[in-house]
Amino acid sequence: MIIKYFAWLKNITNKEQEIINDSSIKDVRALKKYLLIKYPKMKKYLNDNDLIRIAINLSYTFENDSIKKDDEIALFPPVSGG
Repeated sequence: MIIKYFAWLKNITNKEQEIINDSSIKDVRALKKYLLIKYPKMKKYLNDNDLIRIAINLSYTFENDSIKKDDEIALFPPVSGG
């Protein structure tokens, strides 16, 4: 799967995107666990209060949806206007 990071999430991961080939990631919950281990600085943002929005193949997900190995996942932080 391809994971794309937007805005200041790129600073936490030091990446705009990455390919993850981990067969244990079958759903959004498993992806969050994986990312929290890989990027501990995400802990205060990627938790049960869902500050970070997740999209699977260009559609926002609000549930523990399943993820396939060829899906494109995007992570968006909250945006403030001005």
